[in-house]
Order: sequence, then C-alpha cells, then structure tokens
Amino acid sequence: MNIIGKMFVILIFAMCIMIMVFAITIYATHTNWKNKAEALQKDNTELTLKIEQFVKLRDDTEKKLYTEIVRKTNAIATLQSQVNTLTKENEKLTDENNKLSQERQVNISAVVLSGQNMEKLRAELEGYRKDFREAQKKWADLYTTLVAKIDEAHSLAMDLASFKAIGIQLAKDYKDAVEVLKKHNLLPQPELYSGVPPQGVHGLITQVRPGGWVEISIGSDSGLQKGHQLDIIRMISGRAMLVGKISIDSLQPDKAVAVIMPEFRRSTVQVGDRVEVINVNELTAK
Repeated sequence: MNIIGKMFVILIFAMCIMIMVFAITIYATHTNWKNKAEALQKDNTELTLKIEQFVKLRDDTEKKLYTEIVRKTNAIATLQSQVNTLTKENEKLTDENNKLSQERQVNISAVVLSGQNMEKLRAELEGYRKDFREAQKKWADLYTTLVAKIDEAHSLAMDLASFKAIGIQLAKDYKDAVEVLKKHNLLPQPELYSGVPPQGVHGLITQVRPGGWVEISIGSDSGLQKGHQLDIIRMISGRAMLVGKISIDSLQPDKAVAVIMPEFRRSTVQVGDRVEVINVNELTAK
C-alpha cells in the first residue's frame, strides 16, 4: 500500500470518527416531539379551562361589582336626600334660633331698661331720704326758733283770723268744686287721670309674646300714645273679668306693642282678650 492509500485510509477513519461523533451528538440532542406536542396540548387544555374559569370569575365579579355600584348609587341617593332634608331642618332651626336671639335681645333690653328704672328710683329714694333728713334738721331749727317767736304770735293773731276766713272761703270753694265733679261722675283725684287714653277705645289681644309682651289690634289711629295704660278684660259667661293692665310701648297706625304690668296681673293673658279703658268710678269701687 502506497502513501496515498494510507492517507485515504486515515482520512476515511477520521471521517468515520466525525460521523460517529455527529451521530452521537444528534442522538444526545434528539427530542421526542410527539410527547412534547401531547404535553403542550395538555397544557393548552388546562390553560383553556383556567381561562374559562377566569372568564367566569370575571363575569361574576363584574355582576357583583355592578350590583354593588347600583346599591352604592342608591345609598348615595338616599344619603343625598337625607342631606337635603337635614339642610332644610338646619335652615329652619337657624331661622328659629335667629328669632329666639331677637326675642332674647328684646328681653335683655327690657331687663336693662328695668335695671335703669330701678337705679333711677333708688336715686330718687335717696334724694327723698336726704330731703327728709334736711327737713328734720329744719324742723329742729324751727322748733328752737319757735320759743323765741312766741311773743310774735300775739301780733299775728289778727292775721290768723284773717287767714281762717280765707280758709273757710277756700273750703267752700273746694266743696263746690267737688260737687261739680260728682255731678259729672268724676273724682277729685288728679292722679287718676294721668296717662289715661281717650274714652271709648277698645281692641283685642292679637299676639302674646315671651317676656310679658303683647300685640293689640288698635294703634295711633285710635288716639293711643306711648305710656297709655289699658285694662285687659275677658268675657266669661257674659260677665267681664279683669285680667290685668298693659302699658303701650310702641305704636303703628293699626296696632301697638305693649308690656303687661305685673303688679296688675290677675290671670294669664290670652289671645282674644279685650283691651279697653274701665270707667274710673268702677275701677275705684273695685
């Protein structure tokens, strides 16, 4: 065998070795595509089932979510209705609170005015006390002087007799004046006629307010003025009962606001009670 033959033999041997290595490599990397396809088919089936389950779960979740959204929407509508109702109630309560605040302010003003009147009366009382003490001192001084003036009394006897005559004449004039007043059904007491409104006015209590205030159905058109006092009358079984007395505080042409005078109250004032001026003689007789 020559060199060329040997070279071919070696070449053929090398090629066999390469083919063998290639075959071994192919065998080592061989994949059973049928089993893999079956496995993939199985996985695909499982995934399809899971997808169907997820789709069903999604549909159920969407239905539940829609139901919950509807329920929440209805709840929100109900809450909104309640909010509107509470808002209206709050506005009503706010109006009532404002009205009560105004009435409280009126009451506070009345209390302040009463306090001012009380202070004024106290000041007047203190002035009267001071005047009384000064009068007592003057009386003591006059009593001391009286002893020194006894001698002068004799000289004044004639003047006294003259004064007595004048007094008798004045007494006669007073008696005549009283007789004239009685003939006209009047009493000789000026204090009874101070603050008296025109005779014949009459009206009704139209509103009773807190704090002793009332509203009546007559005003300045009827001749009333601030400070005028009217009697409150209630008819029971055809008989008039005196309930109390009011003093006019503020006026309008057809109505007035007055305060109930607590010192004259005999019963609870009610809407519909009459207000008028009782005859002075009847009031005195009572």
